[in-house]
Amino acid sequence: MEEGRFKTVFITFSIALIASLGSLVCGSWIGWSAPATYLMKTNQTNLEVIDYGMMIAMYDLGNMISPIPCGYLLALYGRKWTIRMIGPMNIIAWITIIIWPSQLGVLYIARLFAGLAKGMTFSSVPMYVGEIAEVQLRGAVLSLFPIMLCVGMLGIQTIGQMLNYIELNILGLCFSVMFTVLFFFMPESPYYLMQQNQRDEAEKSLKRIRAKDDVTDELELIDETVTKQMQSKTTYRELFQNKANRRAFIITAGASMFQRLSGVSPFIHFSSITLPSSNYWMKPLVAVVLFTVSKNIGTLSNMALVDWMGRKPLMLISHAAMSALTALYGLSLYALANGPEDHPLAWCPVILLWLFGFAYSVGAGSLTYTLIGEMFAANVKTKAAPLCVMCLAGSSFLLDGIYTKISRAFGVYTNYYMYAVFNLVWAVVAGFVMIETKGKTFLEIEQILATP
Repeated sequence: MEEGRFKTVFITFSIALIASLGSLVCGSWIGWSAPATYLMKTNQTNLEVIDYGMMIAMYDLGNMISPIPCGYLLALYGRKWTIRMIGPMNIIAWITIIIWPSQLGVLYIARLFAGLAKGMTFSSVPMYVGEIAEVQLRGAVLSLFPIMLCVGMLGIQTIGQMLNYIELNILGLCFSVMFTVLFFFMPESPYYLMQQNQRDEAEKSLKRIRAKDDVTDELELIDETVTKQMQSKTTYRELFQNKANRRAFIITAGASMFQRLSGVSPFIHFSSITLPSSNYWMKPLVAVVLFTVSKNIGTLSNMALVDWMGRKPLMLISHAAMSALTALYGLSLYALANGPEDHPLAWCPVILLWLFGFAYSVGAGSLTYTLIGEMFAANVKTKAAPLCVMCLAGSSFLLDGIYTKISRAFGVYTNYYMYAVFNLVWAVVAGFVMIETKGKTFLEIEQILATP
């Protein structure tokens, strides 16, 4: 690779990586639940939690509320300034539960507030990264978002096992401070600047991102793309009346909703208290950490495969595999619950947990953010992306909120049978509705979506 090209790729990945630290912060909140619920269940905190599902679901509730307001912020103030707000919001939430560690109500409010920041992160960061990346790099750099999500989870789950409750929250605070400081120096999206008729600023931003002085050809392509896409009105009606926009929304919203209905949230949040903890070959917290490792391996694999195999094959394989794995996981939990303490299948749930983590991240877990970042025309992007994030958050809120109730009423394994059905449904539906966007410009994607 020639020196100029290497510099362009390096800077593009660096900017995308720093922006994706926002998902690392979200990952720290998501991963927090495993060590935190374990500390609560073993009476190592001053908190008395009856419904762990609702405590965890407060984060998803905040995630459902903020995307639409975030869409207006993205349109009015730009990608950079909207993302800059996310770090301070998380800092406030962490500081709150550090100052009042024994107040359950404060914890609920803090998780709700952090969830607002999560909704903004998922709505803005994939959009920003998709707009600063070249076509050939877009799939790879958008994979950084789920990678950093896994890194945040892994960091707090691994280190958190050695910490008490206050120290665990301080660790989360450190992640948020790091992101806030680093992202402050990032450039604005040239697509947004062109939408605002700031051509000179767009050129300066693009030169900085590409690390070269001559960006005339790409700037003209951005201008052509934005001009064509902004000819239609920027409204929710345009999102649903225009065939290409409507089709893009169905695909991306479906992928977002079924990504969560796959069962990944309960696997993340409840495995530390669902896996048997006595007479067992591996401690639940260790199994959860290795589950996150398997997710990271899957996400890294996606980064290598997404621009080679394409989006659609990976999505179908991922959900088909998760359907089989969740069904087997439910059966193994049933067998352990109704068998002897030294059951010969004691190893099975943990291995299935790890396989699920890989199957999820190699496809569904990574591709949803890729689709959010590349499927929508400029005129509806700030309307469509937040709605997709709401679909994702709503599914998480539903599954996390009912997990404890279904477990008590029908047995914990019933949850996983349900996830198996959801995964199978999307594996079939996606085969008919998804299009392939590998190697396509934004204009080419729009043309494919508009084709009967």
